Amino acid sequence: MESTRSRLSVGRALTLWVLYAVVFAVAGGIGAGVPSLLVEAATGAEYDPTLYAIMFGVTGYIAYRLARHVTGW
Repeated sequence: MESTRSRLSVGRALTLWVLYAVVFAVAGGIGAGVPSLLVEAATGAEYDPTLYAIMFGVTGYIAYRLARHVTGW
């Protein structure tokens, strides 16, 4: 069965890659950075870098998937 999606041009693929990378980085940074600042402000203890990395990845991935949904690709 043939796919109903058309092939992406190189320019469109590059544009989407940049868009998704920026969305991932910004959303991941905010999603992990804000809780990190709040925990440090509330407890005075440093935030665990492993937890920060997990939160960054998960929040960024969610934003990436939403961006794909919004753009239709």
